[in-house]
Amino acid sequence: MKNGVSAHTPRKPVSECVSGVLISDCSVLVEKRRADDDADPGLVLLPGGHVEAGESLDQALKREMQEELGVRVEKVAPIRVRYYTASNGERQRIHYLRIKDWKGKIRSNEAESVYWESDISHLSDAIERKIVLKLLSQVSRI
Repeated sequence: MKNGVSAHTPRKPVSECVSGVLISDCSVLVEKRRADDDADPGLVLLPGGHVEAGESLDQALKREMQEELGVRVEKVAPIRVRYYTASNGERQRIHYLRIKDWKGKIRSNEAESVYWESDISHLSDAIERKIVLKLLSQVSRI
């Protein structure tokens, strides 16, 4: 300790987050974040958001997809979990969930735009590209 200040800066807490993966006709639904977003502005990412206190992962994903995309998620399956640090320094544990069934008309309520992307190289995050490529390879074998 120096002058009553710890030499170690406390690590920021980790925020629990969910991300939904929707696949249709060899494309994945992505969102282009607004340029004025405080975290990851302008990046092309899978849609999702923060888990609120008392929510299960499924509940959080259903709420986020309703808020952001206007769709009702019916059936999901977990894919993987990873740690991520957003551009604003927020530490996140992202739970990726495959959305197997949903209802409604997709619209962009929060992002700059939401669209089906067939060229996976356009996703901004390398791990998300790997997740999507793996799912697409499984879907194409069915």
